[in-house]
Amino acid sequence: MGEYPITEEQVRFYQENGYIRLEGVLTIQEVEALRVALDVAVEDRRRYDRNEGPRTDPGYARVFLQMVNLWEHYPAVRAYVQNPRIGEIARRLARARSVRLWHDHALIKYPKDSKPTVWHQDWVYWPMRETGALSCWMALDDVTVKNGCMSFIPGSHRLGPRDPIDLGNATEETLLEMFPLEERKRFTPVAVEMKAGSCTFHDGLTFHYAGPNITESPRRAMVTIFMPGGTTYKKLEHLIGDRAGLSEGEEFHGPLFPVVAGE
Repeated sequence: MGEYPITEEQVRFYQENGYIRLEGVLTIQEVEALRVALDVAVEDRRRYDRNEGPRTDPGYARVFLQMVNLWEHYPAVRAYVQNPRIGEIARRLARARSVRLWHDHALIKYPKDSKPTVWHQDWVYWPMRETGALSCWMALDDVTVKNGCMSFIPGSHRLGPRDPIDLGNATEETLLEMFPLEERKRFTPVAVEMKAGSCTFHDGLTFHYAGPNITESPRRAMVTIFMPGGTTYKKLEHLIGDRAGLSEGEEFHGPLFPVVAGE
């Protein structure tokens, strides 16, 4: 499969709403390669404790299993995150001259004792001085409301950054406490169900949510975060740590943050 056709209308929709759904971005063969890599990573995690989420928080574990920077260990994931088809979509949606990889993370929402991923923004957790970074949330299983598909509040990226939320212990009412009633009345959440191989992109400031998985099977997703070229480092504690030794205000660069589209 070659370049994915993105129209100017789709770019405008993303810019206005802070998210977009794109159908059939990966082939079934590409999806299956990622599924196999995730299965191996889960087994490796059991042996080597590679889960890089808050390991001491039982509430967080019920939200999802998170495994970060799999591209550094698994060739199929490396091929995926460096796929120019995905990177070029991110570059065009962000209206950037280039985009770099920030990191990937697999998110597996297991069934039964499952908690929702409560409403939150992503950018407030990232050590970046500029906004504009965006995430590709790739479905590796068909996703529905029942197994925890993504939901978005259109236009919420224009509300600016709010306080970070403790995902392991927050409740669905946490969002209500962040905005006055009159502002909340304008919120119209949109649940995005889609087939495996389809994806959403969302801005790091867009509020999003995923319900609990009440089915019998895990819900698997591969999330890749892209930064517009020129994004600079901000001192902020983050689960993958200060891996590159960057100074405050220094531009992200180097092999840990490769350019995946553009110049």
